Amino acid sequence: MKGEFCRVLTSDGLELQGILAAPEGGPADTSVLHVHGLAGNFYENRFVDDVARAVTSCGMNFLTVNNRGHDYISDFIVEEEGGTIGSVQIGGIYEIFEDCVKDIAAWIGFLRSRGSKRIILQGHSHGALKVTYYFYREGNPDRAGEPDIAGIVLLSPSDDFGCQRERVGDAFDEAIGAAREMVDRGAPRDLLPPGYFHYPVSAQTFLDIFTKDSVLGMFNLSETDRKHFAEIESIRVPVLAIVGSVDEAFIGPPGGYLELLKTHLTNAPAFEGHVIEGAPHNYQGFDDQVAGHIGGWLKSNFGP
Repeated sequence: MKGEFCRVLTSDGLELQGILAAPEGGPADTSVLHVHGLAGNFYENRFVDDVARAVTSCGMNFLTVNNRGHDYISDFIVEEEGGTIGSVQIGGIYEIFEDCVKDIAAWIGFLRSRGSKRIILQGHSHGALKVTYYFYREGNPDRAGEPDIAGIVLLSPSDDFGCQRERVGDAFDEAIGAAREMVDRGAPRDLLPPGYFHYPVSAQTFLDIFTKDSVLGMFNLSETDRKHFAEIESIRVPVLAIVGSVDEAFIGPPGGYLELLKTHLTNAPAFEGHVIEGAPHNYQGFDDQVAGHIGGWLKSNFGP
């Protein structure tokens, strides 16, 4: 496995970073693109190491990348028109979810420039929502020469609404009201008071996540706030989903969560789901099992 540090510019000029791991024989025409979770980054979770080895052993590239929601607060280089270099502060505290389309598109463009003709999108936690939303918005490109989105890997996809309601109970609507008041008085980037959310978060980002009809309800399989799941139903490629048995990102038993997910994947040609017994949300200590499931799925669905 050979690694290479990479940078891309998004369509709105943000510089993002990542690491591309290629098989020993050199870059392949199939790549797995890994998208991290809320306030994470491309190297934080140790399972990424094992997954990179599993993917490259299948003769495929593995690209793990930052998006504009990496870490809590991050300074980004911005390349403006005319070559002017500036900066902007984003990170998980300030990101707006729909901007993930620009980030993923930039990395897909990078992989295409390196010869990838087939791409598997892989997202962890909040990143699982991002790759699902990207597919919902963009689908399989049909333009000549564009890489196909050939599969999707969902690692611990989050039921944000269900979990938030379980954590704060009756304070859910109170938190929405507090965030709305902050935005209305011209302080959208001020942080929401502690206790309303388990991560530090700005008022504007909190509203982006939890306003009624937010796209971030796409995995609200507990149906606290959603009954229809058009984003999941849009998926028309094979899907692998993995959760831990002690994962805190969904409501109810893990096997039941996967069954509900399968029920809504009405257009996916194949679904494979795994519960890793004893594993937490980030799979710490169970990295090899995550990698094993991903490697096996890749060989079964995309092997030579």
